[in-house]
Amino acid sequence: MPSGSIEIKYVSSSNSKEFSDFFELPFSIFNGNKCWVPWFMGDMKNFVDRKHPVFEHTAGEFIVAYKNGIPSGRIFVFENGGYNRTHKKNSAYFFFCDFIDDQDVVDNLMGEAANWSKNRNLDSLIGPIGFGGVSGCGFLIQGFERKAAMTMMIYNHPYYIEKIEKFGFVKYLDNYSYYLPTSAELPEVIKDAAEKMMKKEGFSILKARSKKELAKYAPDIVCVFIKTLSDHAGNYQLTHKEIDHVVKDLLTVAKPELMKVVLHKGKVVGFLLGFCDLTRAIQKSMGKINPLSIFRLLREYKKTDTILINGMGILPEFQGIGANMLLYAEMERTIRDNPQFKHLEMVQIQEVTAKMLSNVNTLRGEVAKIHRMYEYKL
Repeated sequence: MPSGSIEIKYVSSSNSKEFSDFFELPFSIFNGNKCWVPWFMGDMKNFVDRKHPVFEHTAGEFIVAYKNGIPSGRIFVFENGGYNRTHKKNSAYFFFCDFIDDQDVVDNLMGEAANWSKNRNLDSLIGPIGFGGVSGCGFLIQGFERKAAMTMMIYNHPYYIEKIEKFGFVKYLDNYSYYLPTSAELPEVIKDAAEKMMKKEGFSILKARSKKELAKYAPDIVCVFIKTLSDHAGNYQLTHKEIDHVVKDLLTVAKPELMKVVLHKGKVVGFLLGFCDLTRAIQKSMGKINPLSIFRLLREYKKTDTILINGMGILPEFQGIGANMLLYAEMERTIRDNPQFKHLEMVQIQEVTAKMLSNVNTLRGEVAKIHRMYEYKL
């Protein structure tokens, strides 16, 4: 692509022209692509207007790069104090990063993000990385033919990798997503371990039949999530307001029978978060919430043939005794009771989580996607 003038602008608010350019840019980049999934405009407005609770401890800027006056790249660069405290880092991070196939655009966009980070005396720029919970991390480097799992993971074109590596980003961490057909049988070793677990005194599985019932346990589930996964890249110790926000989001999309929770004497000690894959309905929404998009989302709960697993944790004092096997067995039982499900995807398991990767290999999962987080030293 021939060179041209590039201008960098910051998004001041969701009422600005720059916001429209920031939000709409990916629609042109991924026009006709059946794998990309848009964020909802309302959620994006909350971020840009700093209404999301992450901004209690986060400073950042939403940036748009224009080439010859045309929106050509975007990025959200931020300093997440909660993340840096949890991981003892002094880094900046980025998310919502998209750009056309043009090295000049990428160099100017990333250069602006790097300069913003340097001006805050930070020593590296890491991403893509979300805001804890179930937001996605990493650029896709394998599995471009597979659709993204709702907004739980990022989708990008292959050229993204070439462009940011040429700028100077290097690998930070890989996340694996695994595919399993729901027709697969759990190995007998898992079934036996699950049966033994259920015979132990005080252990049970939550049988929530409604969102109202699940809501009673949701804050405790999130607290166990934080205790078990906050030290993983992409997660951190959330504030109370952030926990409330995650609980609200969780209950919005939750199907109670897919949320597997291990209780010990009535208290939450482990969880496996399953979701109906609503990707197709979200894609058709084109980022808008209206009566038609809501109807499509509700209908997709009954139509989808895919379960997404995004998040599993067991309190340290209950690890190594079979609680994970119990969660897998309960999920298999649910799948057998719901023949609409034909596929299962376990989303973004980090390469450093040896136990989880071992579990997936035991379940005979196959790698479907790899997302890579990158780092640029400042």
